[in-house]
Amino acid sequence: MPSFRLARFLLAVAVAATATAQSPPAGFTYQTLSDGQLQGATAMAFLPDGGLLITERVSGNVRIFRNGQLQAAPWATIAVGTASSFTEQGLLGIAVDPNHLVNRHVYVYYTEPTLNENRIGRLTEVGGVGTNLTVLTPPGAIPADWYHNGGTMVFGFDGTLYVSSGDSYISANAQTLGNLLGKVLRYELPNLTAPADNPFPGSPIYSYGHRNMFGLGIHPVTGVLYATENGLALQDEINRILPGGNYGWPLVEGAETTPNPALVDPLRTYAPTIAPTGMCFYAGDHYPASWKNVWFLTDYNAGRVRAVTLDASGSSVQGEVTFHQLPGSGYGILSGPDGNLWLLSNDLGGYGADELGRYVHANETVPSVQLSAVSNKSLGGTVTGCVRSIDNDIVVPWLSLSRFPTPVATPLGNWWVPTDVMLAPMLVSNDARVYFPFSLPNDRSFLGTSLHLQAVSVFAQPTLWLSNASELVLRG
Repeated sequence: MPSFRLARFLLAVAVAATATAQSPPAGFTYQTLSDGQLQGATAMAFLPDGGLLITERVSGNVRIFRNGQLQAAPWATIAVGTASSFTEQGLLGIAVDPNHLVNRHVYVYYTEPTLNENRIGRLTEVGGVGTNLTVLTPPGAIPADWYHNGGTMVFGFDGTLYVSSGDSYISANAQTLGNLLGKVLRYELPNLTAPADNPFPGSPIYSYGHRNMFGLGIHPVTGVLYATENGLALQDEINRILPGGNYGWPLVEGAETTPNPALVDPLRTYAPTIAPTGMCFYAGDHYPASWKNVWFLTDYNAGRVRAVTLDASGSSVQGEVTFHQLPGSGYGILSGPDGNLWLLSNDLGGYGADELGRYVHANETVPSVQLSAVSNKSLGGTVTGCVRSIDNDIVVPWLSLSRFPTPVATPLGNWWVPTDVMLAPMLVSNDARVYFPFSLPNDRSFLGTSLHLQAVSVFAQPTLWLSNASELVLRG
């Protein structure tokens, strides 16, 4: 009888052999940004200036996509260990500090060269590259195995760092609070201390009973954490992560046959297994309204980008559709500061992506603007503005804490945002986008209020045109 891992592998081969590529929904276009230049890419995180950091699992390189190009030189290189091209070891996760403009910090999760443990480290950006790797986890805190190492990282609205850890291929680890394996961990920065409001005093453990997670994401309205999780061979899961929650592994895989109030049920299970990987919520302004706050996830077995709609409370699934049937496997998806979804995929097999792409929609105007908090925390953190226009245009953006209740019609288009703070003119070049990051003070009186952005573009004719208006609710 074949092993469970071999069975899953054979299932993936069968699915890939029979899957028919399906285009994204009407109005969407998939743009290939880099193909074949990445080696085993596993995770992505945006810098406030619009640069995209991408981890390569085996090489330990952190690559950067900037100004429309994947740069040849690594942004950073970390010494990692991996036993083979198909193991779940190496450079596995990355997250950019919400206050990056001030402290220049970036966090990484990786398997160290001896293969004995996984580590969380902190890099500092100096001169446009990552330097001074500082190991933050105590020695031996997160033991490593060939598989089930976790490593996904994401920041919450409050600036705490969530990190997934696998069960290290020993299922009993997931049910004990005596180690950090099979858990979602939550830390305060910069030194990985346990927050006072964590569910288990003095411990970074936030939830437990997990097997092997490849995706974490923060809901852009509620701030609740969600995750994708791989089952053994019968059922995979997508979960809403609650503080102190026990998600059942190995007591139960997937949905319970007999309800147990001590366990948290998954929002949805998948059988046969799909091997869900990366996930995010769409938080942009350039897609039709029906896609706003929708949960997107990728999978390894079926090669799909899936779109999951939750109810208003975020506690149950209302529906799911296939957003895009890929020719290969999906590894990660991220809502970008340009208002689009970014994708890591690979049609050649192996664990890790070789292709970076982006989904754009015909509804996006030119010029257009997007306002984002790329690391989720805005108050006391960093905000990124993006203007899309035409290369070599001059754009002038402005900000306000208010918006006109109805648009003011002008010969240049609809004027939505009062010009309370006018920014300096900017030149659009390389990828038809310009990014401008800025820090916000941690003034709690502005919590829950909205910041608005609009811009005007001077085309080559020359002609002036007004963009859409983008809104960012201030969280922190």
